Amino acid sequence: MVRTRTMARRRTMWRRIFLDNAGLKIASIVIAVTLFLLVREDKGKEADIEVPVVLSDISERDVFVGELPRVLRVRVRDRWSRLARTLERKANPYLVDLRGFSNETIYVFDREKIRQLLGVSSASIQSVFPSEFVVRTEPKVERMVRVRPVFVGEPMEGYDIPMDSLRVNPPEVRIWGARSSVKEVGELATHSIDLSKLDRDTRLEVPLQKPNLPFLFVDEERVAVEVRVVARRGRITIVPPTEVAVRNCPEDKACYVEPDKVTVTLTGPKPVLAKVKDRELPLELYVDALDYDPRQSKHEQVRPNCDRPSGVDCAMTPRTLSLFILSPEDMAKKAAVKGK
Repeated sequence: MVRTRTMARRRTMWRRIFLDNAGLKIASIVIAVTLFLLVREDKGKEADIEVPVVLSDISERDVFVGELPRVLRVRVRDRWSRLARTLERKANPYLVDLRGFSNETIYVFDREKIRQLLGVSSASIQSVFPSEFVVRTEPKVERMVRVRPVFVGEPMEGYDIPMDSLRVNPPEVRIWGARSSVKEVGELATHSIDLSKLDRDTRLEVPLQKPNLPFLFVDEERVAVEVRVVARRGRITIVPPTEVAVRNCPEDKACYVEPDKVTVTLTGPKPVLAKVKDRELPLELYVDALDYDPRQSKHEQVRPNCDRPSGVDCAMTPRTLSLFILSPEDMAKKAAVKGK
């Protein structure tokens, strides 16, 4: 009997352990197993992280001429939760300070500095590639070199460009850098200037051609080139003879000149003369009747006005002519005389 009661109490105890608050107990078990798996999964992970490399400083007397790694490939071991946060943010650059390093010495990347840049103080850095590089430097030198303008094409027809009048500002520029490169440069050329497009004095901002030499630097990127353009002078005779017009004739009068056409010879810049000849620029001969007494029917030794482009001289043959300012009656009489 005693044994039976003991067994019954044990069954009741186990039933309470497993069945009382069963849902809560099952949930607790699930959470515990999940946490166990997460903790187990979260440790011991590795990841590769790229850290950019930047040359931050060097001795003022030297120029770095070696090969600086662009990035460091860092293998880091840590819990995945921390690695994931590190991978999400961009790594700060590793600043290389070469002050105090001489030519052919070895620069070794500092793992502790890399750890600080990554912000993973608890992580274990497994490897860094490259772990070092050879420092190669040359003495820094500078010099002033002449600027040479480069021209292509021929001046437009009718124009001359005197080379002795060219001006370059500045005429010299400073170059500096590694000694081996600076000594190769005797002058700097500009980009090409096309002379065939210039028909007047011109000031151009022209880029400089930088020599294809490593570790060479130029203070100026552009220079001003002043080009003087001179039009050749020439002479042309307008054919056929040019008609002479009468302006501002009184309303009650009839006006005309004799002869009514003259031969015109023009002297001036050839390009302008060519445009006048092709009628691209105006040329007009006229007599202004307002300059003469309308009560006088005939005015002799009248010199026509020559309306032509600026800078052009005008000569006429004959130089003078006669101006007639006639009333209708006078015109009728003149016509009758001519008809007899």
